[in-house]
Amino acid sequence: MKSKTPDDFLEQFSTSKEGLSESEAKRRLRHYGHNELEQGKKATAISIFLDQFKNALIILLIFACVLSLFLGEKLESFAMFFIIILTAIMGFVQEWRAEKAIEMLKNETAPMAVVCRGGRIKKIPAREVVTGDIVYLEAGDIVCADCKILTLSNLQIDESSLTGESVPVKKIIDLSSSKRESMAFMNSIVTVGKATAVVATTGMKTEIGKIAGAIQETEETKTPLQVKFNQMAKQIGVIVISLIVLVSVSSYLSSDIALEAIIMFALALTVAAVPNSLPVVVTVGLSVGAKQLSGKNMLIKKLTAAESLGATTFICSDKTGTLTKNQMTITHVYTSGRIINIGGEGYEPKGDFYIENEKTSPEKLQLLLRIGYLCNNAKLVKNNGKYEIIGDPTEGALIVLGQKGGIREEKIKKDFEFMEELSFDSDRKRMSSIYMNKSSGKKEVYVKGAPDLLIGLCDRIYEDGKIRKITEKDRKLVLKTNDEFAKKALRILGLAYSLTEYSVSSIEKTEKNLVFIGLVGMIDPPRSEVKESIEQCKTAGIKVMVITGDYSATARAIARQIGLFKEGDLLLSGQEIQKMTDEELEEKIEDIRIIARSQAIQKMRIIDILQKKSHIVAMTGDGVNDAPALKKADIGVAMGITGTEVSKEVSKAILVDDNFSTIVNAVGEGRNIYDKMIKSVRYLLPCNAGEIITMLIAIAFKLPLPLIPLQILLMNLLTDDFPALGLGMEKADDDIMKRKPRNPKEKPITNQMFGLIILFGIIMGIGTVFLFSLYVDENLNKARTVAFTTLVAFEMFAVLSARSLKPSIKKLNPFSNKYLFGAICLSLIIQLVIIYVPFMQMVFETVALNAIDWMRILAVSSIGLIVMEGSKIVLAKINKSEGRGESRI
Repeated sequence: MKSKTPDDFLEQFSTSKEGLSESEAKRRLRHYGHNELEQGKKATAISIFLDQFKNALIILLIFACVLSLFLGEKLESFAMFFIIILTAIMGFVQEWRAEKAIEMLKNETAPMAVVCRGGRIKKIPAREVVTGDIVYLEAGDIVCADCKILTLSNLQIDESSLTGESVPVKKIIDLSSSKRESMAFMNSIVTVGKATAVVATTGMKTEIGKIAGAIQETEETKTPLQVKFNQMAKQIGVIVISLIVLVSVSSYLSSDIALEAIIMFALALTVAAVPNSLPVVVTVGLSVGAKQLSGKNMLIKKLTAAESLGATTFICSDKTGTLTKNQMTITHVYTSGRIINIGGEGYEPKGDFYIENEKTSPEKLQLLLRIGYLCNNAKLVKNNGKYEIIGDPTEGALIVLGQKGGIREEKIKKDFEFMEELSFDSDRKRMSSIYMNKSSGKKEVYVKGAPDLLIGLCDRIYEDGKIRKITEKDRKLVLKTNDEFAKKALRILGLAYSLTEYSVSSIEKTEKNLVFIGLVGMIDPPRSEVKESIEQCKTAGIKVMVITGDYSATARAIARQIGLFKEGDLLLSGQEIQKMTDEELEEKIEDIRIIARSQAIQKMRIIDILQKKSHIVAMTGDGVNDAPALKKADIGVAMGITGTEVSKEVSKAILVDDNFSTIVNAVGEGRNIYDKMIKSVRYLLPCNAGEIITMLIAIAFKLPLPLIPLQILLMNLLTDDFPALGLGMEKADDDIMKRKPRNPKEKPITNQMFGLIILFGIIMGIGTVFLFSLYVDENLNKARTVAFTTLVAFEMFAVLSARSLKPSIKKLNPFSNKYLFGAICLSLIIQLVIIYVPFMQMVFETVALNAIDWMRILAVSSIGLIVMEGSKIVLAKINKSEGRGESRI
């Protein structure tokens, strides 16, 4: 590359400093394609449908179908084939829903990029970036494409994803060569500084695109619950198949049934009784639940988060923007020994300045206003008549203050030329920017940061237009004012400046011997809904801890307003935490409500100790330094608005609106996701047990087989798939957030639940065989029709009982879940068609039932519902008397 000036260089990409026009960007996107790496082979609708036929049980069913055809049973074979296709379609529908839900979540959590298009700065999905785009990079960003750096300030980039080297690379500007140091590469991470760059290559043409074959997207790992249910399904499958073999051998030895018929029966019963839908229930439950959460401003990136949410016992939350609105408005300024009150609200740059209720001119505040305005990366823009901030809201408040005081963007940028920047980090707790004052020809460093630390770097103080040596009395007065601001729940920044001859690479020299200018205090009111959410957490047995960089007084004032902090609760500073041993911290950790003046590294320690105490921890974070903690937490939640791309990349979930209440609502939804899966288990397993026990009892009493294979297979379709889908749409129980968190180590099937499964299966088996025996001597087909219908009726009552994990008459109302009501109606309509339509009678060997038959069937099958609900009431009383709380079986 031989270009010497940025303008000449940009001409190579047919672009300019104003960026591409929207129309040109769209043209390039159409022509060159999206800026993304090729993914592993994507599942298509056809492949998902065909995968259904790889299922071992479907293969058994196909074998049965072929065997039936071989034996000359053409009608039965055709009916069986039809059921196979229906079963495959039902499996496809569920897996397709899960696949689309996961795909949608991946799209919604895709990284973003800040670009300049037609002179306007905007945020777009990184996949829409094109060659020639002007992009803005700052600490915490993931580089969206391979870019040539145009301007920079102390820029360092972690390129370990490309090179394996963990030490960040210090970048340079060199438009005349292709040195790696002058490039920012796709998927690398900006660790320090900021830059503007032009996109040189995108997608598979980038450096990382060239090795994309080695980084194909890996399959989503299974959650612990998915693993448990897979294992459970296999174990139950082994037991069921063993019983079926026993039943089949017994039938062959004790009766004159043909071997072919026994094989057909065994195959059909295997398909119907083995709970092969259990793993699907979990996958669909988690993925569809995650999709529902996305509609409530919680984007789930990993299904493990959807599972863990419902078991959350501890929420470690940021304060700013999460508990508060993050709409900063500077209301107080302290300088030259005086407090000035600032009028106006929000981001509109209108408001007067007052000293003791008398209006004053901001003329004497110009140096303070300039520092806040220039030591800043935020932008104030007006969209559709409304002022908005692009960037950090705290910095945005300083921009608004500057414009209220008469600063104009064009003039100040003309008079002061930006040189370098030392970005804010949570250890230094300050930011410095160096500008060339064009009128004096001297470099000036502007610093903003934590007042208690900044005052220690100052040896002079500004007072009424003059600079003098700072005294101990001055320091005490500044810190006293700082404390007074903090008690009013204000967020406070100190401002300082100095002439300098150094660059930001000499931090110690640049940020030394400063002139203290003053303080700004900004209000960030609590979100109105947070107080109620804190109460919900208390009721739900979830503890909340606020981890903030703010002062103790500020954090305490906000925490009291939202009902989080009361007398006796612990508030510790990051420094106090640092001095404590792990044993001391472990002893007090559950009583700590606020950690103030904290550092990001301390979050890791907090999580580690809470997890040692068996807590399931949800942790929020937004910065680069929060990434390790977000990764370690059970549910690492990145901020959707203020979060850096790095924090979003490593997190398991993204909080779209940065709102604490959304986390609490998501916990409730997470509990409901788990509940719905357990309800499905409580429905499917007793029904499967009942089918097996029915056959065992019939064999034991040397009765004919109560069902033919086709009836078994149809019943599997009627009772397993349709109602299970309806249960998946069940609304949360009213007490969902009044219960204590579940133990994540608990078995999905408790001893009580296992007892109920066996009890229901026995009642179902005895009841069905009893009715079967009443008709068997009269008409075998009618006896089988009665048995078939009785089993279906038992299972319809079972699904009503499964809707609640505790005694509840209200949940027996099928109309409160229209999806389940529809599923039950569909199952019953098909059942009636099978019984009363002549052609279906011929295929399924059924006969019409009369009113007395139906009365007997309903009377017997309703016993299952009465026993299930009665058992819940009895177990609830037993659990309560033994101090185990409310029954949830």
